[in-house]
Amino acid sequence: MKQLNASFVCLALFFLSFTSSAQLKFPVSNNGLRNDLQKVLADLPNQFSSLKGDIIIENPQSIEYASLIKFSGAEDNTITQYIANKPIYSWQATMITTEDYDEAVKKYKWLTGQLKGMTIRLQNDYTLNLNGPMENPNEGKKFCSTNYRLIPNASNLPKLKVEVSMQFYFPEWKVNLTVYQKEREDNERGPIEEEK
Repeated sequence: MKQLNASFVCLALFFLSFTSSAQLKFPVSNNGLRNDLQKVLADLPNQFSSLKGDIIIENPQSIEYASLIKFSGAEDNTITQYIANKPIYSWQATMITTEDYDEAVKKYKWLTGQLKGMTIRLQNDYTLNLNGPMENPNEGKKFCSTNYRLIPNASNLPKLKVEVSMQFYFPEWKVNLTVYQKEREDNERGPIEEEK
């Protein structure tokens, strides 16, 4: 009986030590996400020139480029140039593609949680935080997004937006992370064109 109890205790200790060591080997951290996002944000004022790869698709309104960054946890990522008087760029990473709604919600909530309050360091050790309220997913709605802004505003990135979105594209859900600079805010008037 004593030998059986000793064996049981040894077996229990073995499993506990294995579980503890597994947790130590795989810490939960957003350092890779933060470092990669900092690289993307830092290159936006340069129109993603150091991240822009080969052209994937060219349309009359836009050009899509491969992205050279291996973004942490992303399935893929691309850069889009929108054709306008002054070119506008965005960067997008697909974080997950799945037919399982619950799996997509879990990824969406994890990503929004990681970004909320994240501290970003840009050139010259300029420190910013991401801030914005999370929109809760709704399976019937088929789309939700959480928009973050920089606090305080970066003078060289006044209209920078970071967005996490979850959208249904039959038959799959996609969670995307997008970085873009809005041409103007929704409540801001555009330039008035003169009549000819």
